[in-house]
Amino acid sequence: MVAASVENAIQSLKEERGRLDAAIASLESLLNGGDAGGGAGASLADGARRKRKNAPRGLLKKKIHQVLKAAKKPLAPIELRDLVIKAGYPTKNPKTLYTAIFGAARGDSAVKKTAAGFSLK
Repeated sequence: MVAASVENAIQSLKEERGRLDAAIASLESLLNGGDAGGGAGASLADGARRKRKNAPRGLLKKKIHQVLKAAKKPLAPIELRDLVIKAGYPTKNPKTLYTAIFGAARGDSAVKKTAAGFSLK
């Protein structure tokens, strides 16, 4: 059992080394004049593209509306955040999601802020 986990760890590290080698090669080509524009337009080595890690545009607003529509009472921002996560909104850091939800709810004309929290108009 230990041998299998060690083999998995070795394979994971080899994959990470391959990704790092590709990134280093890409940066070295930039230094050597491979792309004079630099930065945003630079392509990664071996044709690899970065995947967008953010949620699709408009998904947060959609999830906020979905949660508030199902709620029987106004929701405090922390409750709203927890229910948005349960509704399937992808997040890696709930603290930053709290800020994003608070800002999105305050800026949404269909959502009203009350003393008890947020609700749909």
